[in-house]
Amino acid sequence: MSGRRARTGALAGALAGLLVLSTAACSDYGGDLSGANVSGGGDGDTLVVSETAGVPSSFLAYGVSQGYFADEGVDLRVSPSSGGASVIPALLSGDIDVAGSNVVSAMIAMGRRMPIQMVAAGTSTADDPEHDFASLVVPEDSPIAEAGDLDGARIAVNSLQNINDVVVSSVLAEAGLSNDDVRFVEMPLPDIPAAIQRGDVDAGLLIEPFASIGRSQGLRVLASPYVNTRPGLQIGTYLMTSDRVADDPELVAAFRAGVERTARSVREDPDAFREALPEISDLSPELAGRMNLPVWRGGTDRESIETVHAMMREIGLTDADLDYERSVAD
Repeated sequence: MSGRRARTGALAGALAGLLVLSTAACSDYGGDLSGANVSGGGDGDTLVVSETAGVPSSFLAYGVSQGYFADEGVDLRVSPSSGGASVIPALLSGDIDVAGSNVVSAMIAMGRRMPIQMVAAGTSTADDPEHDFASLVVPEDSPIAEAGDLDGARIAVNSLQNINDVVVSSVLAEAGLSNDDVRFVEMPLPDIPAAIQRGDVDAGLLIEPFASIGRSQGLRVLASPYVNTRPGLQIGTYLMTSDRVADDPELVAAFRAGVERTARSVREDPDAFREALPEISDLSPELAGRMNLPVWRGGTDRESIETVHAMMREIGLTDADLDYERSVAD
């Protein structure tokens, strides 16, 4: 593999534009899942990837445990994070080699000329609303019976100016409303079910496993926002710097191949993945067995990217044009 290119002034400038964001690290997964600490980007065939804590990071940990990345010549070190835009400064500074984020945060950063590219697909949703791994929920006795009743509602989300804005807008639009008709309240995902029950907010957008936890506590599903936006919508993406993509194309391709092998394995035998979740995460066997799993496909879905970008422009999250070929490294 070719060496990493020296950091440039452009990278430094891009990082300065993201200093308002912060990275967050939880317990680390080493290449052998031993929990070895991860600090700084990798060397040679080692890749340090920071991915959203929970099922997304467990997906990569599963691929490591099955040897899929090692088979491709990649020593993958997985560090769970809070996800979203928070991982992009760490990517630009070289603290990590791969950032697991969502397509909205990625395209906002690209629209601001951050030198990053999508190298593989993260989570996608199902085609069937009943299997969506995200749920817009309200209390069981809430007077909110349909999307039109959300006018003036306070909706809890885990982050602002993110995929939440896009998918909630698709639900609201069908009822003749817009994001301006609701108020988003940012809070950590684990806190949202209790906040809804207390009446601190009127509704909340939850992803698994918190969606299943919320339903078990009596919350009612109002809508399945990911599937509502587009069946099979790609939500997650893996990002690398444009310099790294140019300098190490073989390593980039090897990482993508590991993601694709892991995705194929989970699709073909989801029960094996469910059985592994309690070992590579803090999920109970009961919850791992009943929650809706995301879908992983490995390769970036152009229709999803174009759909999300068009909606981002419509609701004012970006005014940049989409250059798909430049944004996605194949």
